[in-house]
Amino acid sequence: MLADKILVFRNGKWTAGGAAARNLTGLATVRWYYANQIGYARVAMCILAAFLTARIPWLAAALLLGSTLLDWIDGPIARRTNQCSILGSGVDWFADMLAQIVAMAWWVSIQPAVLPWIAIATGIELCNCVFDFATTATGRYPQLPTFHSGAHPFFAILEWSMPGGAYTAFGNALWLAYPLCVLAFCLQLEKAGLVLLAPAALYLWCELAWTAFILINWSEPPRETSLYDDGSEAFRHCGVLSDPVRDLLLSVTQSALARLGAACASNKEQGKIYWINIWQRSGSGEKMPLDRVAELDAWARDLVDRHYSGEDAELDGYGLIVNPVGSCAQEWHIDYTRDYSTMFIPMSELTPENALQYVVLPTPEDSIENPDRVDLHAIARSAEWVSVRQLLAPEWSLLRMDFGAIHRGIANTGSHDRNMFWISVKKRGALLPPEPTLQTFAAPVVS
Repeated sequence: MLADKILVFRNGKWTAGGAAARNLTGLATVRWYYANQIGYARVAMCILAAFLTARIPWLAAALLLGSTLLDWIDGPIARRTNQCSILGSGVDWFADMLAQIVAMAWWVSIQPAVLPWIAIATGIELCNCVFDFATTATGRYPQLPTFHSGAHPFFAILEWSMPGGAYTAFGNALWLAYPLCVLAFCLQLEKAGLVLLAPAALYLWCELAWTAFILINWSEPPRETSLYDDGSEAFRHCGVLSDPVRDLLLSVTQSALARLGAACASNKEQGKIYWINIWQRSGSGEKMPLDRVAELDAWARDLVDRHYSGEDAELDGYGLIVNPVGSCAQEWHIDYTRDYSTMFIPMSELTPENALQYVVLPTPEDSIENPDRVDLHAIARSAEWVSVRQLLAPEWSLLRMDFGAIHRGIANTGSHDRNMFWISVKKRGALLPPEPTLQTFAAPVVS
């Protein structure tokens, strides 16, 4: 299919995002939703009206007004039948824009002198349609608040007409007055048009205020340009954490280490690399009862949403990993399967004495039988080349290890323990085994 691959908007540019998700809702599912059929009818009515403005103006006006009134019912029908869809929202906005264009072109053809005012009014309407739908398509729509007394007077019209996002009777009256005013002038009913001119102007004020609200609350993937990007199946540096997030992670870390103090001390004394699962999807589903763990969970989910947007991935777990002084090197491994990725946040500096090592290959290695112990010597004998790299980074860096990366923690010969927070992500549908709260790694004893 043409859409087997997708592009993802990341760091201010469109980049290859990998395979398109297979479990998303496609056109075949939503195209005949009842509300969407109403949208198609509205579009058809606007097109037909465009052909009739000069021949049968009353019928053209009736079709445009009918299209507007149908806009009143498609939303309630979609909600009542559980058939809301982003496609339907797009069709709805397209019908709105088409009705605006047809009506305004009709009015200008009768009274060319109003063109500058028509251009302003139509510009406001089209701007509202475009940016409102662009926000809808993100799946994250800002909730219109109840404006307090100190709010800017410009937004007062929203409080009068649609507080909290729901139209009042006054708001509905303005919404209907605008197309009636335009159509009255199109039919050369000057007196009726002049009577409706004031509420129509209030409607445009409402649309302009709503557009301003949407733009003020605009959000899109962050411009966290990678300082370092080693490509697929390797590492990229995604920036540095802010002070509030550092405080959050330190608070949770102290709480977790205090809760498991004796076991952590024992592992450290034995030189074992150990990690703590604060929460794991494939486990019991319960989080460790730690201070600020709910705040941590919300932050981790938001981080995954931002850095794995469009990759059909979901948060799988998060916790701490400690590489104490005197530890042995881990086996080369990948985490579970090639459908697994991790973001690491070093809370102490990654140095040449305690770093992460990872492998970059000319092509992905598909013949790994045991992901817990990757035979790098065998891979090196069969590949054109193998690059073993060592990752050094200052504390509080945000490091993304891509899906399927071969890596390990080296033996810590430095002067301080290497403490890292990790956030694990898996492709949707990947099945992973549950893990105990506390895990360790110790190199096998060689006799």
